[in-house]
Parts: sequence; structure tokens; C-alpha cells
Amino acid sequence: MRVLHINAGNEDGGARTYIINSMKGQKQIGVESTLLTFQRGPVSKMAKENGLSVSVIEQKQRFDLSILKPLIKYINNNNFDIVHTHGPRANYIVSLIRKKINAKWVITVHSDPRIDFSGLKGSVMLKLNLHALKRADSLFYMNPDLVDYFESLKIPDERTFEVFNAIDFSGINPRFNRQSTFSLLEVARLVDVKNHRLLLEALSKVKFNYRLTLVGDGPLMDELRELVKKLGIKDKVEFVGFRENTGDYYQECDVSVLTSKSESLPTVYLESAAYGKPVIATNVGATDKVINNETGWLVESDNEQELISALNDAHDFWKDGNLDQKGLALYQEVRDNYSIEKLAQKVNDGYQATLDAN
Repeated sequence: MRVLHINAGNEDGGARTYIINSMKGQKQIGVESTLLTFQRGPVSKMAKENGLSVSVIEQKQRFDLSILKPLIKYINNNNFDIVHTHGPRANYIVSLIRKKINAKWVITVHSDPRIDFSGLKGSVMLKLNLHALKRADSLFYMNPDLVDYFESLKIPDERTFEVFNAIDFSGINPRFNRQSTFSLLEVARLVDVKNHRLLLEALSKVKFNYRLTLVGDGPLMDELRELVKKLGIKDKVEFVGFRENTGDYYQECDVSVLTSKSESLPTVYLESAAYGKPVIATNVGATDKVINNETGWLVESDNEQELISALNDAHDFWKDGNLDQKGLALYQEVRDNYSIEKLAQKVNDGYQATLDAN
């Protein structure tokens, strides 16, 4: 089976990691895959660094359609069985050539389309993306909350397949090292859906000492910096911006946190697991598949009191030296069920069902 993954190429978040890890897993199980992007950027760079096959057909601008003919020729001449798109722009471009390519077309829906876009431009992008989702041969999704949404779009169940994020465990070992000050880490873009405000306001009300490191960049940076000052916790919170490699930050924390309003199964849970760090997370999307009382703390979305309670409990575990047991449980759960090989096999099953159905 020959697979072509397509992405715009400017992605630097969880979707990029998913693409690279799924391709690495496919390589390990013998599926031949290639990445094609519309620009030289973080996705093609990461793929090359991991020894993966990469091609670029450059767009001059976001909706440059001069790439359509070269893209059709590239797909058909290379005899790809599956074209696998990631992201609205790639979805839209392939929707325009769907009838002119010989391969079957699948899409991974990385997040909830209903909250991905805003404003007039966003409403246009949403319509274009939904048009693509309806036309693809199959959809892969990680957020179980999307099942009802697909049904409302009249997308048949047999065309949808639940998958998951995964992590490459090679070269990573859990480190159960207790920090001298209770240390929290949140790795997330500074955007509304990640709900950093909830965490900051909750931390302003706890009685224990801590330090919080926020890794990520985004449009809310200035607003959140002002909030930290207003809440009187500026000396306890560090904004470090976007970081390509986050391993050192996980090694130097006791607990990682994600307070999102919506998620699928974020890579940050898996990264935290790889370093043996338990997670405090909001109960959204597929979070409860990995975060529970054994592996961390699960709180309801936007519930400040539950979050404060979880923070207090996590601090008690840290004080008593008992965080390692939750970190180890999370590591074992993710290692056994969310490896890149297991992801590749799951995706491959979806490919095969797509080919068999048509």
C-alpha cells in the first residue's frame, strides 16, 4: 500500500506531531508513506529530521490553485492508493481534484471544526472544510464528541473511524524526580479553547507554594500576562513562549496540566506519560481514555472548584512523595496502548476498509 499524507505545511502543534508519528509507525509496519506540503516549513522540516520521505509543491498564497494540475499528476504518476489529508487547506485542495485522482481520499479530523474558525473568514473556511469532509471516502477522528456532529452532517457511520494520538517511546525514559518547589507545566497554545484563564484563577486561590511554566505562544499572550499581574501571581508564573522541544520542561515539572474547553486526545498527555508525569485535565473529548484517578486528576470543564481540589490533592501527593505511582501508571497505560506502531495499524485498518468499500 502506498500512502500520501498532505498538509499545508505551516502546522507547529499537535497535528504536526500526529502526522510525523503516524508516518514513523507506518514505516515500522511496512506501509510506504510520503509527506507532501504546500510550503517548506515546520512540518516538512520535522519529517526530514525523522528520515521520512518529503515532497513540496509550493503555493504562492493560501488559495493559489495553480498547484492543482501538478498535484493531480504527482498523485497519479506515483500510483498512491491512499491520499490522506490533514488540515482545512489540504482538505479543500484535494476536494477540488477528488474526481481526477485514482487514489482513495481520507481525512483526519484533528479538532472540532465548529470551534476552529472565527469571524467572516472563518465562516468561509468552515464551509469549505465541511464540503471536503462530506466528500472524502473516509474520516478518521480522535474526539468521540464528533460522532453526533458527523451524524448531523449525514456522514454514514461506516465512513468514520476512531483513531488516537500516539508517541514514539524510543529514546525516552520516565524520570521520577521530585522538584524542590511544587512545579506545574502547561504546554498549549495561548488561545481561548485552552482556557489558561481557568488555571491561573484557580492557582490564585490555592494556599500552597508552587511555580507554573507555560510553554506556548498565541494571541492571548499579552492578555494572560496582564491577568497574572492582576491576580498577584506574577512571581510564580513563567511564560516561555513556543518551544520546539519540550522534553526538558516535562523533566523539570511534577505535574502537567491541560484545562481545555475542547480536545481530542492531546499529544501533551502522551508526552507527559513518556516522562512519568501525572496530568490534571478537564474531562473533554477522549481525555478520560487515559486520564483517571490512577493516572492523574480529571475535572469537569470550566469548573474552578474541582480544579482547585485537584491542585490541592496533587500538592498533597507531591508533599508525601507519592506522585511517582500516578506517573508510572500513566506511563504504562500510554506505552501499552498509544505507541506509534499501534496507531499505524489502526489507521491501516481504516485504509483497508476504505479500499474494500469502494
